[in-house]
Amino acid sequence: MKFSSLTDRIADDGVDAWQVHYDGLARRQAGEDIIILSIGEERAQFTPQPIVAAAIDSLRSGRHHYTSISGNLDLRRAVAKRHGELTGQAVDETNCAIFAGAQNALFAVAQCLLEKGDEVILSEPYYTTYPATFSASGATLVSVPVKFENGFQIDSNDIIARITSRTRAIVLNSPNNPLGVVYPRAQYAAIVQECVKRKIWLINDDVYQELLTDAERATPLSFPHAEQVCISVSSVSKSHRMTGWRLGWVVAPRAVITHLYNLALCMAYGLPEFIQDAAVVALAAGNATAQQIRAQLDRRREILLQQLEAVRGLKLFSAAGGMFLVCDISEMPVSAREFATELLAQHQVAILPCDGFGACGANLLRVSLCVDEEPLMQACARIKQHANSIFSRART
Repeated sequence: MKFSSLTDRIADDGVDAWQVHYDGLARRQAGEDIIILSIGEERAQFTPQPIVAAAIDSLRSGRHHYTSISGNLDLRRAVAKRHGELTGQAVDETNCAIFAGAQNALFAVAQCLLEKGDEVILSEPYYTTYPATFSASGATLVSVPVKFENGFQIDSNDIIARITSRTRAIVLNSPNNPLGVVYPRAQYAAIVQECVKRKIWLINDDVYQELLTDAERATPLSFPHAEQVCISVSSVSKSHRMTGWRLGWVVAPRAVITHLYNLALCMAYGLPEFIQDAAVVALAAGNATAQQIRAQLDRRREILLQQLEAVRGLKLFSAAGGMFLVCDISEMPVSAREFATELLAQHQVAILPCDGFGACGANLLRVSLCVDEEPLMQACARIKQHANSIFSRART
């Protein structure tokens, strides 16, 4: 039987990038002692109880019927308020649309903005689902690699140099996944200026923004006329320990929101009301949970750095944002995929190879900071053992 060309566009290498993670989960579910460091999710932690209670109360009061296509009014107002606090941009509920997580929101934005013949610029390494998310529309990806020696920072000149008459969007993710790099305000200035001048969309994946301090946070929305071209996508997944609730949003010019409404009408027809009620409570609670998470991530990052910095063949990269630490193993006689696969098979630790994050991720490994300190220490010991065994094997 024949399938559409879409099936080819969404079946990229990013799908296979998760294989080590899925294998690790399957082995742990079968009863093995597997330490999962392959995903940005605090599985040992729960969503704060006031948020859970709000969802339960909502269900018990009968709020489980059809809802507004773009999201309930009180939630869109809460999103607009929090977005304004984080970015300084004045928006209201008419600039907001609610989706089933940031991934769903990004896909919807891509469908409404891009089509065959268009180009979308990404900094590389990028999040592993980006290729399928943006090329599903028919658009062509144009990646701009960043370099370890430059702290994996974007260079606005490199991005602008890749703009052509077919460029329809630039996608920026700060803090970056997998790198955790936070883009400084200075790098945004020229990019925003070019986007405004050439009428190019600037799509910002902001899901890790809440984990930053006010001093660390920078946004392209603070520049003149940025509101004409900038689209922000975010969620409560990382900031409020709500990954499984699937609640995200888009903040964008009203014309974009109109098209997103039309797409949501035929795609989801509104989200569960009790989940939206819980998200309102989450946003009203502010960033206390996010800052607690940040403090825990910082402690775990220090553990990884202390335990792994002297390991031969591992070059560690640590940045302020995100939930990960990245290891460059280009000096080892194995690829990142081989390292991660053997580490799981022989030492029961699952980490994520970054070859699904773009070509420059072939020698990078992403290590999650989302487990408690004791299993993290155990994982470090196993990673050390595996790294040493690779060089011992190479000598024989």
